[in-house]
Amino acid sequence: MNIIDAHIHLNLKNVSPVSGLLHQMDKHGIGKAMLILNLKEEYDAFLNNVDSYKSNQDRFWIACGINIHDDCSYRRFDDLCQRGMEPKIKIHPRLFKIKKEDIERVVNSIAQYDTQIIIDTLYYGHEIEYHNGIETGVAIALRYPERSVVMAHSGSVEFLKCMMATRYLPNVYYDYSFIQTFFQHTSLRIDMVDFLRRTANRIMFGSDYPSFQLDNALNNMQSLSNEAGLNDEQKEMVMGLNAEKIYGHAKGL
Repeated sequence: MNIIDAHIHLNLKNVSPVSGLLHQMDKHGIGKAMLILNLKEEYDAFLNNVDSYKSNQDRFWIACGINIHDDCSYRRFDDLCQRGMEPKIKIHPRLFKIKKEDIERVVNSIAQYDTQIIIDTLYYGHEIEYHNGIETGVAIALRYPERSVVMAHSGSVEFLKCMMATRYLPNVYYDYSFIQTFFQHTSLRIDMVDFLRRTANRIMFGSDYPSFQLDNALNNMQSLSNEAGLNDEQKEMVMGLNAEKIYGHAKGL
């Protein structure tokens, strides 16, 4: 099975973060990953280690954060485009201080970019005015039905809301990063198992490394898949084929 991690980050404490990430991927049998660069610090660390990426670029897709409150984020995205890296769009409402009244501006701001879009839907922290990833994702999916829209973290504590709001939008997909480990021993596990059973063709494994260790994330995803009764073909979808389908083409559809 070719395992793809659909949501991974650089460990900025590592002197050579791309090389260090590749080492971790090799150690745990991860063939390819979606590397998320939310912030300037991640972007800078990536460029400082870009030679390691160039030697292994077939093992990564890149997602770059676009923030309506930071014009430099668009320049960083354009820079990656000019380097031929074909970045995907990452929108992180909490980190980027996006309020509900900003959503229309966010939707309009990405019209010029014809690529897949990843929306952070992690409800984390006390700044609840920025917890609108689900609403942002729905607005983008409706405006751009030809593009794949990935709900990163699948709504987290609002998992059921995320599923019910998006399951009939055919261009919406989900990664289980963070939630498969953080909520492993909570009632949310029941919902994760149930949705895997119903929707294995739209769900992806993601570790959210380095916040969570790769071996723990892999074991937890395997446990959820087994409990959902997935067959081998469905497990391959979740562990790699869905990500290849979504990110392996210009628009992912």
